[in-house]
Amino acid sequence: MMKEEKGLNYIFDCRTKLVILGTFPSEKSRNECYYNNPQNQFWKIMADVCHNDKIAISADKIDNDTEKQKLYNLRYECLQKNSIGLWDVVAKCYIKGSSDKDINKPLYNDFAILKLHCPQLKCIVFNSKNAKKLFDKYLKQENNNELKGWLLKLTNNGDNILPSTSSANARIKPKEKFKIWKNFLLKYI
Repeated sequence: MMKEEKGLNYIFDCRTKLVILGTFPSEKSRNECYYNNPQNQFWKIMADVCHNDKIAISADKIDNDTEKQKLYNLRYECLQKNSIGLWDVVAKCYIKGSSDKDINKPLYNDFAILKLHCPQLKCIVFNSKNAKKLFDKYLKQENNNELKGWLLKLTNNGDNILPSTSSANARIKPKEKFKIWKNFLLKYI
């Protein structure tokens, strides 16, 4: 049975130069931390880009909730220190499981917040083609043309799409994903 689920809060601040947009958190991540599934390569890639191996530790290997929260905080602090922000296109939706294809009745995040909180923002990049597709749907219903133009410029007219870090995206080998992500991110941070 589908039920309404809420996504995670944004992770960005006034230092953010680049925001990575996903679709909606997986079941494993929804109430805890972005990209919390240990099979997802996101935190391994960020550990390499940010030169901090501690953020790649799998939360599944930690039994204590307090220690897990410390890991999540460390991850987010590390990203912010490196001018990287995180958010999802969808704020709330009806969903069963974790598959993007099961997202129903999405309520999109308010992307005007980026303008208020991220004065140094230079780029928005999508963590998958699905994130880009959902963002396009958001843009179609957004009435503020100035905001739409600003967002399109930051996404390079929607061309800033990186391969999904999810293990479900097996078309690209992990080493190749690492290389693509790292080369892109280092241009902006």
